[in-house]
Formats: sequence, C-alpha cells, structure tokens
Amino acid sequence: MSFFDLKEAEIRILISLVIAGLLLFLLVITKRKSPSKKNEIRSRTTYRQDSLVDPKTKKTNDDIKVLEVFDYNGVKILHEDGLWTVNDTGMIQVYKDWVQIPPKYQKMVKELDNRSIHNKKKPDYFLEILNGFYYVSMPGGKKKKYDTFTDIPVDIRKFLGKS
Repeated sequence: MSFFDLKEAEIRILISLVIAGLLLFLLVITKRKSPSKKNEIRSRTTYRQDSLVDPKTKKTNDDIKVLEVFDYNGVKILHEDGLWTVNDTGMIQVYKDWVQIPPKYQKMVKELDNRSIHNKKKPDYFLEILNGFYYVSMPGGKKKKYDTFTDIPVDIRKFLGKS
C-alpha cells in the first residue's frame, strides 16, 4: 500500500489540474513579453505623424484631436484632424486641407462659424393656441394666458417670430 491511495478518476483530475496550471503560467509569461496590439497601432500612427509634424511641436499635436461637424441645408461637412469630408447629396469628397475645398463649401463653413460665434442666447418663448386663447410659455417655465394675439406684448411677439 502506498502513501497516497488514488483512484483512476482522481489521477485524471490531478493531471488535468497540473496541465491547466502550466497553461495558465505560459499564458501569463507570454502576455508580459508580447506588446499589445493597441501599442502597435499607436506606434504606427505616430510614425506617420512624425514625418508630417515638426518634432518640437509633436508633443502638443498628439494630444489635440479636432472634430467639427457642419450641416448646411443637408450638406454635411466634417473636419477631423486636418481632413475635410464633404457629403453633398450622397457624393462624398475628401480634401486634405482647407485650401483644396471649393469656395462654395468654404462659404458654408464660414457662415455656420459666424452664426455660432455671434449667436446670442435669446430667451425661449413658446406659443400655444388652445380653445381660442393664446398661452405663452415664458423662459422661467411660467405660462401666461392672452385673449387675443395683439394682447401679447410686442417684444415677446418678436421672440416668437411673429411681429
């Protein structure tokens, strides 16, 4: 009789546990040695950028990501990291810099930029007509009831878009 009296099923379980432990150990060791795919992709993209960017400004440019989306009456213009993509009625065109974009699209972008910069926040008024009465929702959330449209003050009618 031996020190350990193991049955056949117990031996198989012990062997499978030893094999699983060895495989886990090998997996941990190979994971440490091989670089991750994320690092490989990042190193490839930084290599491409190195040829285009001055080494002195490289550190600041790697952190900056620019994404702008302009929608001008159905014409969509996307600016992402220096590339301009224009989708005009399903025709997609990609331009490498601002100078290559046709003047038509440049005007659209400039107009949308000017609107967003110079657009002052106007108070939100909302008009509802129920049973012949005019209800105006004020910016604070209160509603005021008016019998006729002319009873609404002129300045509020301007914000409603009806003078």
